Amino acid sequence: MKKIVLALAGAVCLLFASCASNQFNSFSEFPVIESGDLDSGRYIVLGEVSGASNLSMTNEEYSKLISNEFAYEPQNINVKFGNDSGEYGFIGKRATIKMNVFERSAALAEYKMIQTAKFNGADAIICFKSETKVENSYKTTIVKTYVSGLAVKVKADSGYSIKTPVEEVEAPAVEETEPESVSDSDDDEVSEVSE
Repeated sequence: MKKIVLALAGAVCLLFASCASNQFNSFSEFPVIESGDLDSGRYIVLGEVSGASNLSMTNEEYSKLISNEFAYEPQNINVKFGNDSGEYGFIGKRATIKMNVFERSAALAEYKMIQTAKFNGADAIICFKSETKVENSYKTTIVKTYVSGLAVKVKADSGYSIKTPVEEVEAPAVEETEPESVSDSDDDEVSEVSE
């Protein structure tokens, strides 16, 4: 009985440890304009924006992650990443919490790029580029991702303006009263008097 309780307690500790290491602070999605989606005259290029990330882990953890990626039945491997802020960006794709190490590194870099683009008032990114490198040292593997693109502001159609619907507020109901008449008789009629 003690062995079962100890095994159960160990499993619960591992569950909480794995949940604690995957901390997601914020997600951002941002549109990308592909070639042919919008005429070049429809947007203004604000300038180049970029972002970079250096996701580090031990060499053993990296080899576990890579072998798990190609496994027939992938496992949920708990890896503690260095330099992981938990702030992920997704340019031109939907946000997801299931990411491999390369997607996670790219999402960290894309988040920084999105924040720079938003700070400069951009509506979208064009010419999006991404580059990922893996560097090994004696004990550490670093997955480095660099993303860049052009931040653009989309021009509104000329002659078209956005209209905001105005909610009509009903006036309170007022009881209508008939005005009082000066006389209640038919004496108001004027008749001719003849002599």
